[in-house]
Amino acid sequence: MSFQSGNNKNIQYIPINEIKRPIQPDLDLQKVESMVSTLKGIPMASKTCTLDQATSLKGELPPLDVFLIVKREQDENGDLVKKNFYFSFASCHRLTAYTKLQEETPDKVVKAKCKVYPTTEQQMKLYLGASMTNIKE
Repeated sequence: MSFQSGNNKNIQYIPINEIKRPIQPDLDLQKVESMVSTLKGIPMASKTCTLDQATSLKGELPPLDVFLIVKREQDENGDLVKKNFYFSFASCHRLTAYTKLQEETPDKVVKAKCKVYPTTEQQMKLYLGASMTNIKE
């Protein structure tokens, strides 16, 4: 955790299906499985987390770091409404664990604990460069 993220108290629970990950991660699948197990309330050790540490999480994972872009769009009535777009570039194992849990329980909305960082499209282009053509996708 960096000095900046340690001071971020903007914690929100965001439906996992609303968080976009534009860069594909390189994953340790055993670590992901232990996180899914922890989210289900069954703590499990991994290479980077002891059983005692997993137990102390009490069924939650540390928050994901997500960027938030708020855009104004027209709805079906032609009214301007605010639309939130969430992006994650880190926290890949946690994000994947939440995604797997959502796939296992499609009738339930899985919400991820997130530290939210408001940003702009221009700032996001610093991360994505020319590949950022449409944030809706």
